[in-house]
Amino acid sequence: MRFAFSTLGCPGWPLARIVGEAGRLGFAGVELRGLEGELDLRRSPDFAPGRVAWTRDLFERAGIPVVSLDSSARLISDDPGKEHAAMREAEDYVALAAAIGAPLVRVFGGFIPEGVAFEDAALRLAERLSELGDRARAVGVAVAIETHDGFLTGEALAEVMRLTDHEAVGVLWDVGNCHFSGEPVERTARLLGRHLRLVHVKDAVRDGDEARLTFLGEGEVPLREALRALSAQGYAGFLSYEWEKVWQPDLPEPEEAFPQYVAKMKEYLDG
Repeated sequence: MRFAFSTLGCPGWPLARIVGEAGRLGFAGVELRGLEGELDLRRSPDFAPGRVAWTRDLFERAGIPVVSLDSSARLISDDPGKEHAAMREAEDYVALAAAIGAPLVRVFGGFIPEGVAFEDAALRLAERLSELGDRARAVGVAVAIETHDGFLTGEALAEVMRLTDHEAVGVLWDVGNCHFSGEPVERTARLLGRHLRLVHVKDAVRDGDEARLTFLGEGEVPLREALRALSAQGYAGFLSYEWEKVWQPDLPEPEEAFPQYVAKMKEYLDG
């Protein structure tokens, strides 16, 4: 398993610094969730039509792959207009991923509308994922739905994957999200193992109804158990650090958090 970090953790870094710091700090990849304060990569100057080739070359020359482009697309909504916009966003991200050489696009399932049964929402979501999967497969990309919102658990997404049944559609497991849902990490890993395309790593403690991020080892997320469960499933992909400084600007700086992540994860994996 290899280490990556999400750019949520370094919102002030320009792209050249992101690439340089990744290599210097011992990361093997970068997950792009916004750049320099712009969360929508479609509006980032580094992804403009005349610039995207330069951006791809920057990563390739450094030997640091882009492991995922993370959209904000929520595919299920109580508003057909929002659903249409989400599909358009996801399709645009698939095209950007192909242009940049990224293998994966992250999407969300969204919240299940009031009065809609889970089974019906899961089927609607599977239909949209299959449509995206066809587009992604045609350009050598895959789509990963994150454990989030109304599809937070391994149990929920295992059913969505059963209904989707598409080779270019998989799952992004956010270990912290699932832990706070109450689902044991061993069960999540068992349910999603063969569908996993990427794993988000974070540590946190409960703070009322919220989860407050901490450095690794200082929270309550059972990361050692999660890593053992991933190993048992044969997962060999990226473990991407989601230090959510974009959402929590008072968190310590990435210059402190990122090296701590690498050191702690090596300790966990070697232990």
